Amino acid sequence: MGAGVKDQHRLTAIRDRGAQAIPERDVFSHITHLASTMFNCPIALLSVVEQEQHCVLGRTGADVLEAPVEDPFCTVCVLNQDPLLIADARADDRLRDSQLVTGGPRIRSYLGVPIRSDEDVLLGALCVISPEANAFRPEQITQLAMLAELAEQSLALNARTRALSLANAALQQSTQVFRQAERAVNVGSWRVDIATRRLHWSDQVFDIAGLEPGRSVSVPDVVQLYQPEDRPMVSKAINDTIEDGKPFSFETTIRRRDGERRRIRVVGERMDVDGQPECVAGIILDCTEEHLRNVALNRAAERDRLTGLYNRASFDRRLAKAMQAAEAEPVTIALLDLDGFKDVNDTLGHLVGDRVLETIAEQLTMRIAPGMFLARWGGDEFAMLFPPAMTLGEVTRYLEDLLAEFEEMPPLGSTMLKIGATCGIAQMSTSASSEEIMRRADLALYRGKEAGRGAVVCWDHHIEARQSERQTAIAQLRGALNSGRAMAAYQPIVDLESGEVVSVEALLRLRDEDGRLLAASDVFAALLDPELSRRVSRVMLDSVVADGTAILALFGPDTRIGLNLSEADLRRGDFVQHLIDVIDDSPLSPQNITIEVTETMLIDAGGQLRASLAMLDECGFTICLDDFGTGFSSLTHLRAFPIHKVKIDRDFIAGIGEDHQSRLIIQAIVQMGYSLGLRVVVEGVETEEQEIFLRAIGCRHVQGYRYGRPALLADLQARFADTDGAGTAQRRRA
Repeated sequence: MGAGVKDQHRLTAIRDRGAQAIPERDVFSHITHLASTMFNCPIALLSVVEQEQHCVLGRTGADVLEAPVEDPFCTVCVLNQDPLLIADARADDRLRDSQLVTGGPRIRSYLGVPIRSDEDVLLGALCVISPEANAFRPEQITQLAMLAELAEQSLALNARTRALSLANAALQQSTQVFRQAERAVNVGSWRVDIATRRLHWSDQVFDIAGLEPGRSVSVPDVVQLYQPEDRPMVSKAINDTIEDGKPFSFETTIRRRDGERRRIRVVGERMDVDGQPECVAGIILDCTEEHLRNVALNRAAERDRLTGLYNRASFDRRLAKAMQAAEAEPVTIALLDLDGFKDVNDTLGHLVGDRVLETIAEQLTMRIAPGMFLARWGGDEFAMLFPPAMTLGEVTRYLEDLLAEFEEMPPLGSTMLKIGATCGIAQMSTSASSEEIMRRADLALYRGKEAGRGAVVCWDHHIEARQSERQTAIAQLRGALNSGRAMAAYQPIVDLESGEVVSVEALLRLRDEDGRLLAASDVFAALLDPELSRRVSRVMLDSVVADGTAILALFGPDTRIGLNLSEADLRRGDFVQHLIDVIDDSPLSPQNITIEVTETMLIDAGGQLRASLAMLDECGFTICLDDFGTGFSSLTHLRAFPIHKVKIDRDFIAGIGEDHQSRLIIQAIVQMGYSLGLRVVVEGVETEEQEIFLRAIGCRHVQGYRYGRPALLADLQARFADTDGAGTAQRRRA
């Protein structure tokens, strides 16, 4: 056939209009009937000429709906792209051999007019046919063209109807998918028409609000769902967006009709049409579960799980901030330690001891002074940071009155145990570290205990002079360092799934002049001295390098050795470079070394300390945040510093047997750590119950006395060495 019939553009236009699928063809049959009557002929056809066949849309006097395209009459008309008049088909070379001429219906005369689309694409033809020769005249072409124009308009209307139907079906499908997506993520859409202030909600918003879909809601009705204190903020956000066009986003709580509270996040922006504001539209996300998780994590990070008071890390953070302005505003703190509390635990048990701590915390909370910051420092100690406006005398009198109230508390149990308290106060008006003022308060507290307990003692230089504990510790530590009696002990970190030791933590041990082994806690006061702290770090580094080959041989080449660094170490770039150089010249690699830092070191950290951590991270050392979970700022540190590993503070695992909240906190922190791609270690694991719980929540790595106490290298080898030929895997199992 000719190129005009096979033209791809024309065929595509025919398919797009769906001519073959037109359900109601009566209108086209009416057109052909009218043509047959007007032209006094037995046959009239309206057909679309495709590549392989004719599709007959309307017919009069013919029984066929489709005819092979080789039947050439309408094809010739379409090819010519002009009206076609055949007086006698037997005399036309193009048509004389057609079956339509030689056989039924024995066509002799033919008059056809092409039919075009709105885009002037040839679609087919409207024709009248007669078995008699010379049945049609040229002047009749105009009349047939008028009928063809009517057919074109009907086809165009059908095409528009078809396009609208397809678009409507696609819209319905998109709407259904959108509704499914809303339900899946619990997000709904909303719109407020600016002109009418009429509110439109999607079904999911009704579900979030606890209302039946489809009911009428107004903006004032919706505002009532919010908490009274939030309603002005919500109204202002919408009004400001209408006036200024600035998008808004806020998170708040709504109270549903059934009384349930849900946390939602609302986002909205103004939509303009032709430069004029038309509506404010946005989404509402039900973030209740996320909010509750964050509240639990934040509270666990800031608060002591037993008493509900702020925890030690929160106090450290607040104190560190106060100490930065100590020269402008004096900083006054107190440490309160319960007297006789150990007897309560030993005699009446830890459960009673916990109740005592809760009662004391309640008493302290009720007596808290305006502007005072109260925290549980640890064990049976409570820390207080007083407002700068309180003088030292006022603080002293406040604490004396507080301790007097403790004396009035009734005795406990059949043994009539009494609980009292001793306080140590320290005040500083010069720039210093938070550790220093806490040390002074602790010295004052210790002096109060020596004086007979129940006293309020303020630090002064006389106490410092009488206090020889620190000097003794410094002497012990310096003597051990000078005579080579400082060394590293190693405590294993175990993979629960395989039972293998995957890491060890290097811990300071000293051998005194009598041969006894001392722990770092025995000389802790001396470790606050920066110079001695740096010397200890160098000794520990040398011990790790010296013992590293044996440790790798014992537990495998991928074993990591944890090395605790102090703030003094990281603030000196020469020590960090020394560490890198020493490891580079040793059989160990940075991948074998974990650098452990505490949260207190990172509070307001910057400058050299931040640069040191970045340098270590770039060289391939693993940075570990120790005692994770004891302060809210830990979450910030995960983003601000190159932390790859966290150790969950031992206080959390210690309480899982009696405190359900501790279980939830550990589980939340473990899952959060893994979701952030961090390695997580739980410290202080001592019992089978604790191990079973950690296995159940998917925790992999643990450290504690259950898997081994810190041991010198020889003792470590004696315990874990392969003495029975069972192989490396057996040797590594804890």
